[in-house]
Amino acid sequence: MKLYKPMIGMLVAVLLSGCSDSPEKESKEPDKPKAEQTEQERNTKQDSQREEQSKKKGTRNEEQSSKQEDRSENQQSKIAEYEAIRSYVGQKVNWKPGVKESIQKFVRDHHQFYEDTLTYGRIKNVNWEQQKKHADALIKEAKAIIPEITEQIKTMEQNNLLDIVSIDDDPRDLKLDFEVLEVVLEIATSQKDTTGLVYAHRILHDLDVELNGTKTHKFGMSSYYHGGENRPELWKYIEKNGRERPLSWNEQKSKR
Repeated sequence: MKLYKPMIGMLVAVLLSGCSDSPEKESKEPDKPKAEQTEQERNTKQDSQREEQSKKKGTRNEEQSSKQEDRSENQQSKIAEYEAIRSYVGQKVNWKPGVKESIQKFVRDHHQFYEDTLTYGRIKNVNWEQQKKHADALIKEAKAIIPEITEQIKTMEQNNLLDIVSIDDDPRDLKLDFEVLEVVLEIATSQKDTTGLVYAHRILHDLDVELNGTKTHKFGMSSYYHGGENRPELWKYIEKNGRERPLSWNEQKSKR
């Protein structure tokens, strides 16, 4: 009996020990799922944020890409427009055989006359009889050439080769120069005005540079090859002397 009691006591102690441990384990076990749930929520939220940021970044990239494409298209469009204008302005004119050559000779010969009779101080001693005779011959030649230039203009307009912008070798501007020459020389010789002779000389000088490749400066008096900056002097001179100045082709169109 003495041995039995201690054994029973030990057994009771063991049982009590086991019972005291189980509540602690049971109290700790519910915390584990809660921690896991919080971590999962945090991960889910982070994933959602990353996904949202990725979408925003993708949208920005698409917008930037779209803007770059628009800029590229606009640039290509401007380049194409520039090339079209350059091609139009620099087009080679298919002149009727002999016409361009007669214009070049007209310019070269008459320019040389004024070089010989007006330059190096000779304008101070003008031979008006000589100047009148030459001016009459020049005007007669110009009147014969102008219809040829007019025909060239008509042909090119029918073929849609002339637009609202002047081309390099524009017969419309050339025609205007010939018409202005006539008026200026008529004023100069009728009034014995050396200013008119100087203006006529300068128109021919500029034309000689463009049509015959004369290597010298320009006075800015001719309309041909996009015109000169000093043409307003011509208009004032003509109007001051009571004459109606010839209108440019675009001025004529605006009045129609």
